[in-house]
Amino acid sequence: MDQGHERSVFIENNTGVVSTGDNASITQITLAPGSPKPAEAVPAPPNVFGLHSGESPVFRGRIAEQQRLKETLDGPPGSIAVITGCGGVGKTTLAAQTASEYRGRYNPVWEIPFGDANQIEFGLSRLACRIDPALVDQPSRMTAEWAHTWLQTHDDWLLVLDNASSPRDVRALRSQLPRGRFIVTSQQATGWHHIASPMPLDGLDPDAALDLLVTVSGLSALDSEDLSSAALVCEELGYLPLAIELAAANMTQTRIKPRQYLENLRTAPLDALLDGSVSEDSAHTVARVLQANLEQIGGHPLALELLRVMAWFAPEGIPSSLLLRMGSTQAASAAVGLLARYSVIRWTEDGDNPTLHIHRLVQTIVMARISPDAAFDSSCTATSLLCESLRDKNPEERHEARRRRSLMPHIDSLASKIQADNETLGAAVLYQNSADFLLRQGHLGRASHYAERAHQVMARIGGGPVGSPDIQNLLGMIKVAAGDAAGATEHIKQALDAVTPRSGEDSRQILAYRVNHARAILAQGDHTTAISMLNDIVSECVKILSEDDPMTLSARANLGHAHEVSGDIATAMSLYGQVLFDRLRTLGLDHEATAASLALLGGVHLANGDPAGAVPYLEQALGVRARILGDEHLDTVTSRNNLAVALCEIDEPHRAISLLEQVIDDAPGIFAPDGAELTSTQERLASLYISTEQPDRAISMFSQLLDTRVRTIGVDHPTTLATANMLGFAYRAVGDLSRAITLYEQALGGRTRVLGREHQDTFNSRNNLAYAYKLAGDLTRAIPLYEETLEFAARQLGHNHPAVINMRDDIRSLRDEAK
Repeated sequence: MDQGHERSVFIENNTGVVSTGDNASITQITLAPGSPKPAEAVPAPPNVFGLHSGESPVFRGRIAEQQRLKETLDGPPGSIAVITGCGGVGKTTLAAQTASEYRGRYNPVWEIPFGDANQIEFGLSRLACRIDPALVDQPSRMTAEWAHTWLQTHDDWLLVLDNASSPRDVRALRSQLPRGRFIVTSQQATGWHHIASPMPLDGLDPDAALDLLVTVSGLSALDSEDLSSAALVCEELGYLPLAIELAAANMTQTRIKPRQYLENLRTAPLDALLDGSVSEDSAHTVARVLQANLEQIGGHPLALELLRVMAWFAPEGIPSSLLLRMGSTQAASAAVGLLARYSVIRWTEDGDNPTLHIHRLVQTIVMARISPDAAFDSSCTATSLLCESLRDKNPEERHEARRRRSLMPHIDSLASKIQADNETLGAAVLYQNSADFLLRQGHLGRASHYAERAHQVMARIGGGPVGSPDIQNLLGMIKVAAGDAAGATEHIKQALDAVTPRSGEDSRQILAYRVNHARAILAQGDHTTAISMLNDIVSECVKILSEDDPMTLSARANLGHAHEVSGDIATAMSLYGQVLFDRLRTLGLDHEATAASLALLGGVHLANGDPAGAVPYLEQALGVRARILGDEHLDTVTSRNNLAVALCEIDEPHRAISLLEQVIDDAPGIFAPDGAELTSTQERLASLYISTEQPDRAISMFSQLLDTRVRTIGVDHPTTLATANMLGFAYRAVGDLSRAITLYEQALGGRTRVLGREHQDTFNSRNNLAYAYKLAGDLTRAIPLYEETLEFAARQLGHNHPAVINMRDDIRSLRDEAK
């Protein structure tokens, strides 16, 4: 060693290589590390924060969910919130976004992957090293135990346990660490009852989803068509945040518009959903994330079969009773429970009937991966399940129509997805039953669509060009209801020609076809022929069946209708009365046919100027239908509406208002949202509000109705202009002359353009506007309009008519007042 220079190494807690002396040999000495500081003695450094995703600048929606999480996190130590849902729904993002807001209030705020023991150890070890960096070289098992001890002995921290696979492990950890707060995310939906009430997470709401797509894609200058396509992309992706983010990134990277991405998604869904080019993690694609959910049930054949069948249905509101028909009830229930446990499906509530929801992207992936043979088998099963459910009829069930309506979205979905080559006789039966139900519910367009589909299937699988006579008959009845009498006659004649040669003698089926043929002839305006045909049919029904047979009574009721249409009201009422008497005697009061007879008699009284005579029949018909069919059946709603019309005519507006309000409440699912049935009811009710001095309610309803009519039939349609005029009247009634004048001007301008200056409606609008100007003190504009109305009235009534003379005197007084 050089005597002039002294060198040494200060060791203490250092470890590693020690070198002394010039040109000395190097000796490596490994020193044992010192013991770590006790966990309970180490305070947390400021702002210990470890969330993998952290706050997101594109986080959208989830306001209610965040509020619920915060209510838990603001609670006492030991509070725990559990978020469940399928992969890609945004559980981790929601947890991180919410936890980030507690940075500074709780310390540390830390995320631990909680899928298995190795992940948990790793997450705890990282936390230990962040609290005390001196632990960085210690074994992970030891540092994880140190972190565990630290959490046991310190307060006010927040852990995010991400992607937990075992509620039992979460429960155990929480019991050992009671001094902090937890957010847990998991794809497992059940098993949390000992810990917390889980919060199931679904897709974003449509507005938030569209906002997310536009923000991430940077396509803020989208035109209305692109925005519409972007909204459809979000819907097709089931409003799944991960899918929307990746779709937006794909649009940005490939410079394609939403319309093109939507086409790609529909024509090659797996290619779009497996595209990992816009993600740093190749496994971070929608298909792979959702596939991880599906792998959980790979060893359960019945669960897989259930999943394939559900892929044919609409994603929302699948009646659990449909699926429980597959296999034994116990086995099917267990399979459904397994799918729900792993968030592949989830339970929803629909009144007393539990339903199931499957994410539409899970359906897409299942359908894209299914083999042709498996697709055929599962489509047949789905068809069979729906057919069986439609055939079910419980005479005690008052809400059969509601139950059948709940099946229609699933029938629509199946019909849109099934290939023609896979349509069997079961599909034809399903379509025919659907068409029959839709016809009875008044949805003629959809009824025609399904009847045509049924006809095509029957013709394709061996029924020949005519197909099934029953379907031809059904097509005829749909066309009668739609006003196409000639088309109806052709279809029903084909049904008769197809069935008569094989029968040899009249039968109930042929008699029914013949009644419908006569109805089609009647609809064509040939009253005499129709009456003659129906007289013959009634005679044959009596001879072949019996005087009291339901078919005989139905034929006699149709004969009454033919006499009513021909103008022979006395004969019609006599026949209707006879049928009602016979139905009461043979079927009783609480029967659909009896209610129909009551409604017919009430209707003929009302149509022929006797509303007081109509009311008792209509009241009875409504009571029977409400009891046996339920409030939401089309016949019940129709009876309620007809009774309201009769009550209006006998000056009982308040009873009519109550009935019409219930009609509107029951309208969803029965009437089309913007259809004529609903809008005419709204118009009648709004008018009653005015007549009963409830102008504020009239304004609300007329405003809604005006928006609907502008959107559906156009601003210059006479019906729209009439609505604008009535809304102006309602505003005038509350003293808002400014808005009343604006609406009167709109109505007058439109009626002048569309109907002409001489039309009576134009005259009324001109008079209304003049009166509003007068009330507003604007005589300069009121007088010229009154002068025009005077000229019109004089031409129509004559110059010496008392009304014309009074108008002339009024105008003279206004001129004097204006001087």
